[in-house]
Amino acid sequence: MKTIYYDLKLEAINLRMHQIRHLKELRLPKGTFNNEALMLILNKKYRTSDGKRILFKYLDAQDDARLMTSKEKTLAYLNGSSYKKIKPLIIPEYIVKVDSKPAGFAMPLVENHKNLGILLESHKVSMKKKKEYLIMLGKLIDEVQRVDEKHNFSFSDLNEYNFIINQEGKMNAIDLDSAYIDGIDGINPPELSLYLHKNKNLRGFKDKYPRTSSGIVIPNQNSDLYCYNMIILSLLAEEYVHKIDMNLFYQYLEYLELVGVPKELIETWFNLYSKKKNDNPEKYIAEIPDDILKYSRFETFQKVKTSN
Repeated sequence: MKTIYYDLKLEAINLRMHQIRHLKELRLPKGTFNNEALMLILNKKYRTSDGKRILFKYLDAQDDARLMTSKEKTLAYLNGSSYKKIKPLIIPEYIVKVDSKPAGFAMPLVENHKNLGILLESHKVSMKKKKEYLIMLGKLIDEVQRVDEKHNFSFSDLNEYNFIINQEGKMNAIDLDSAYIDGIDGINPPELSLYLHKNKNLRGFKDKYPRTSSGIVIPNQNSDLYCYNMIILSLLAEEYVHKIDMNLFYQYLEYLELVGVPKELIETWFNLYSKKKNDNPEKYIAEIPDDILKYSRFETFQKVKTSN
């Protein structure tokens, strides 16, 4: 796609360093860690906040002008596009400057939420409920990918910890300053992504999972769907399987079919490392047996494999 040049800017919230020291830090759910930013709460009323509290993501990357500019352009585009109409997307609306220097982004605060990653890990949450969450996520990804815009939006770092369940039981997407918009000058693919970063298994499929000259995966719809499929597989395996040797990966898929995972899901996962376009497997998730975790763990597969 031809690169387009835009002068994209967000409205600014200007603070002084002494004000930062008096802001209340957001208490994250137990087990949730954020090494990228300090999450602070702004109580002041801003133009479009309707008096609601605002969350300020105070980034460690504030000294990286190129990265901050890329993030600002991404968010400015999202705020002026059809993606803004998708309510589950919590898109930051402001750039926050501290002592006149860009330091992070601010967005509506979602009160009393639960992190999807923690819910999927918890043994207190039933498999039936976990499947409901995965279906919500698949529907949200499908809604995003159906938007007809000149420039496609990709979540980029699509992983279970970048989604939350709000008080109404609905799903929201967060950390969208790490998203990617294709074809706009100055917007660069994020360097870190849980399922894409340093993933050797993707290197043989450059058309499907394109890379920059420095080897960073350029996010697209295929890579977002790859990540979504890996979230489902990680739940079943109870560990990450995106970096294991592909021969072992295929053996694990064959094992999953033997223990009751729907054949359509297995076929979707076989196609992840092929030239075929990735599919959204949301419609098959409900058919996963509710007792599957007794059999689907990667550790269990390895024990069975060794005993044979």
